[in-house]
Amino acid sequence: MSGKRKALCAVLTLLTAALLLWIFSNSLKNSQESASQSGAVREWIQTILDALFSGSVVISSHAVRKLAHFSEYALLGAMLLFTWRAYTAERKRLLFPALVAVLAPFLDEGLQFFSEGRAPMLSDVGIDLLGCAAGFLFAWVVLALASACRKHKRDKRERGGSDV
Repeated sequence: MSGKRKALCAVLTLLTAALLLWIFSNSLKNSQESASQSGAVREWIQTILDALFSGSVVISSHAVRKLAHFSEYALLGAMLLFTWRAYTAERKRLLFPALVAVLAPFLDEGLQFFSEGRAPMLSDVGIDLLGCAAGFLFAWVVLALASACRKHKRDKRERGGSDV
């Protein structure tokens, strides 16, 4: 493995671990902290919706919370797949990122047992799992497109730069 590849692996691994820790830290916030954070995000989203739709569309705190679950896990799913691909392309080794993607939502919701005023919800685990799957799919499409572009450039070079 080249030095650049090792650096890429290290950076992606650290970013993915940091994202996972951030996700877990959100579950350790008590109900007041969590509600305050969700409320601030809801106000920001509502400001954008008001500008776009003249106040005719209203978003609830509940929708913001569920969207947050989905989006943070979609990002995690994408990061897990990008990190896996930086290390290897062997499909049998995809088990590790897939295992993290499946176990993390359960652990994340379980952490809420230790947060005052919060309780784990199985529906949130489902949303998290869907988010991971969407992130995996997104990353897979990006990697497939990147591979197709590299192949096209390589084929073009081999043909002598001609598009014919």
